[in-house]
Amino acid sequence: MLTLLLLFALKVTTPGEMACVGSVRNMTAPLDLYIAGVEQEGMLAFATQGHIVYLNGPRISGLKPGMVQRVIRPEGKVHDPATRTKLGFYYRDIGTVQIETVTQEGAVARVISSCQAMLKGDLVVPDAPKQSVEYNGNLSNDLTVLPSNGLASTILLGKDDLRELAAGQFCFIGLGVNDGIKPGDRFIVFRPYPGFNSQDMTSNGEGVNSSYSRMSNRAYRSKVNELLHKRTLAPQILGDIIVVEPGDGISAGKIVNSLFVMHPGDFVVKK
Repeated sequence: MLTLLLLFALKVTTPGEMACVGSVRNMTAPLDLYIAGVEQEGMLAFATQGHIVYLNGPRISGLKPGMVQRVIRPEGKVHDPATRTKLGFYYRDIGTVQIETVTQEGAVARVISSCQAMLKGDLVVPDAPKQSVEYNGNLSNDLTVLPSNGLASTILLGKDDLRELAAGQFCFIGLGVNDGIKPGDRFIVFRPYPGFNSQDMTSNGEGVNSSYSRMSNRAYRSKVNELLHKRTLAPQILGDIIVVEPGDGISAGKIVNSLFVMHPGDFVVKK
């Protein structure tokens, strides 16, 4: 069996990528600190790196100059692709700000990094640095055999709601810390083949101008159809995901190897 072996540790993520991964939370983030205004309001409607933003909310009293805070944006509810059960709430990482001054009216902060433009109403939460992830091990190929008893789930969501996913992109899977998942864990992505379609046994022009007459044994063809309807096939191997930030029940991962395009709803199993 062919295997793809990494001779050196694969640097899965950079600090800049980790700062913009996003998250799926079990509960909504509190609206206790938010961007209330931006520098040059009236001329600008957003803020990017280097700009000033103005913060409001009851958590102002706990801020001090020099503190770094993370800016996030609620995007929507995440559902299981198969059952449509609600699993959590998707938040984009927008960037980070550093507190400059704090008054009774609010706080003034400067944008020190931005994944995308910050808007009024974006939420501000305490910042927790995200560590880079490395992986040193095998990656899948089209002959990889799936583990028979590994933890399994599905791709729930692509980062920024991408529907077609490949190497280099981030996604979220339905397992987390509560399931024993940790950064650097590898998941094989796979997709079961569809059921047998008898139309696949014919092709246009089959038998035309051939030197033999086609078999007309209906009993034989019926038996073949019956066997093929009961067939068992190994799933199609699509590639590999490395977990970069586990949550309680949902983890962010990066696709490091893609043999075919992946979609939300494709299955994953821990290797």
